[in-house]
Amino acid sequence: MDNFYLVNIYLLVMAVALALLEIQIEGEHGWAQNLPTWRPQKKSFFVNLYSKLIGGRQVTGYHVMMFIFILLIFHLPFVFGLEFRLEDWLKVVSLYFMFVVLWDFLWFVLNPHRPLKKFKKEYIWWHKYWWGGMPIDYYIVLILSFVVLIPGMFLLGPYFFVNWWITNVILFFIEVMLIILFTLYVLKIDMWNSKK
Repeated sequence: MDNFYLVNIYLLVMAVALALLEIQIEGEHGWAQNLPTWRPQKKSFFVNLYSKLIGGRQVTGYHVMMFIFILLIFHLPFVFGLEFRLEDWLKVVSLYFMFVVLWDFLWFVLNPHRPLKKFKKEYIWWHKYWWGGMPIDYYIVLILSFVVLIPGMFLLGPYFFVNWWITNVILFFIEVMLIILFTLYVLKIDMWNSKK
């Protein structure tokens, strides 16, 4: 975890690739709306709990497996021999939560069927609750990405983790703004004036 900027940029590239892959799979129909995926009919304790954790959205096999697969990828450094230290694991979990928000938002930024002018509650049924122009899920997951670091603050002090977290969030924000500008001015995709 010493290559801070490399990790940050690598995760951005991974989020772009995953968002583009998901656009190819889902098209304009978000939250696996038209995919032939498992959708549990019986509401078990697990299904109800998981639905609450994902903002009240329908549980789909597609999303359960995507979230698990990405979490497994994030733990690969430990499988490949990185010494397990609590502070590194907390950073991995924190980055995972940041990544989920990044990946989800990039789905909208890069999806030609979902222009940013339609990044609003009335056009995106699967994000039910909004505040400040963003789904509340984004805020909750970003706060969670900070909260998981709290045990590490007792090990290395709050400054190290707070600085690490804020720097990652700011870098991801700047990188997303650059991607938006790239799609507008280099790729000439007019995300605000789609005819759909």
